[in-house]
Amino acid sequence: MLAIKLSKSDKMIVNVSSIAICVAILINTIFVWPGLHRHPEFETFFVIALIIALFPPAAADLLDRRWRNAVNAKLPELIKNISDAQKTGMSFSKAIEYSARVDYGPLTKELRKTVALLGWGWTYEEALQDLAKRIDTPLAHRMAALLIEVGRAGGKLHEVLDTIYSHFREVQDIERDRKRQLVPYVMTIYAAFGVFLFLVYILFSTLFFQAKQLAATGTSFLGGLNTDLYYIWFFHLAVVEAVISGFVAGKMGEGAMSAGLKHALVLLLISILAFVFIIRPP
Repeated sequence: MLAIKLSKSDKMIVNVSSIAICVAILINTIFVWPGLHRHPEFETFFVIALIIALFPPAAADLLDRRWRNAVNAKLPELIKNISDAQKTGMSFSKAIEYSARVDYGPLTKELRKTVALLGWGWTYEEALQDLAKRIDTPLAHRMAALLIEVGRAGGKLHEVLDTIYSHFREVQDIERDRKRQLVPYVMTIYAAFGVFLFLVYILFSTLFFQAKQLAATGTSFLGGLNTDLYYIWFFHLAVVEAVISGFVAGKMGEGAMSAGLKHALVLLLISILAFVFIIRPP
């Protein structure tokens, strides 16, 4: 899977650019097609602009999250290799350099930078702190802190490193189990949103449709019912629910609100497709 490392400044550039594009689309819509902003179809243009604004940040967060997860998955293997190198009698710094020869996927590039820093005279404490800062995940910071303390302690380091390796494996197993157990809850959010859209469809295809027919014969007290207005209201409600549900799904499933961007994007796409092609005012 494609995974890209993005810094906070990179994400900020993506977010600002996306907002600028969204605003430009809305301004262009209002001034190029005068009066459209007072037309029901403007709601569709607004949501399309919102989707365009959400897509780049959602893609950036997804790619960066994949990169960090891939790096985290290799950290226990790195600790194990350092421990094995220590058993041969290598110094702690040499063990790190030796372990960097193994391919760790996305972690390899960052680890080789650390080895280069060691070659330039940096202490292993400085090099490991720099590595954790570049990876910037809680697990990487924890690993760096533990390895620094292990290096300072001396003695039979491989025994301590084996214990740290086992601890990191357990942490990752627990995290995988947590995510697996939360998948049904995330699916429940999608199901609830689908039920909402289905109920709106039933409402417009039965109650409002029959009210319009009866109004045409003059036998309905709902003759003055403005179905177009209700259509816009329900469309607004669907958009709000899509965004909120998306962020809740991200926070619940991956523990971060930013992870909800992709869920919000998917739910917004479902909303606009449903209201443009399936749910129509009678």
